[in-house]
Amino acid sequence: EEMRAYANSKGVPVFMGYNKNVTPYVRKALEEAKKRPGSTTTYIHNNAYTEAELPECFERNAEGLLKNMAIHELALLATYWGVTVDTIESVTPDADFSRCLTLKGPSGETFTDFSKAGFTIATKEGQQITLLIDRCGSDAGGNSVAIVSQDGGEVFRSETPDEELIQTVEAAAKADPDMMPYFFLQSDDYQVLKELTTSHVLQGKPGAPEGIATLDVAIDALKLAEYLTPTLQEALAVAK
Repeated sequence: EEMRAYANSKGVPVFMGYNKNVTPYVRKALEEAKKRPGSTTTYIHNNAYTEAELPECFERNAEGLLKNMAIHELALLATYWGVTVDTIESVTPDADFSRCLTLKGPSGETFTDFSKAGFTIATKEGQQITLLIDRCGSDAGGNSVAIVSQDGGEVFRSETPDEELIQTVEAAAKADPDMMPYFFLQSDDYQVLKELTTSHVLQGKPGAPEGIATLDVAIDALKLAEYLTPTLQEALAVAK
């Protein structure tokens, strides 16, 4: 918030590099949701950690799953769904899906965090969005899915990477094995993000480019993470 105040005092807009805000799988699901009033959207995000790798993961990402892995989805909620701590009507944890662990990291210190967390947020405007975030949800490098449902049934699904992107990433990784594969996976997204931002600035347009996260969005996403973490932990403790 100090950063926002400083930027505002200088009249400088700040845009954030949340690449999922411009990914095709997100944009396609948003368009479908707009066509279907009363529908619900589910965002699934899977990493490819093994159980054995979780202690190191918890220590290296000690800010916690909600501020780390899930922050991308929380930024989507703040950008496209107007979700903030103040607009939340209710949070319904998915106790069967979620898992909170206390593990000893490589340093010998212990860290408490979610290996996976699932919950549904209902807003005061009547929207419902579900997040299913899993550190160990993939055995093939990770993936993200957006699902639109209506009347209890799935009506649309989009996913990244799709088959075409998988082939592109595999070929690029083979040509440059020293590069982390996820750089190739996200390369096009960041190009779109940079092009949208650059074009917006060069044209002297006010505000932010459509869909690009601002510093306000980033702050709202962090506040959501800080609100949701203890809320989910307490709910899971009661559910045990």
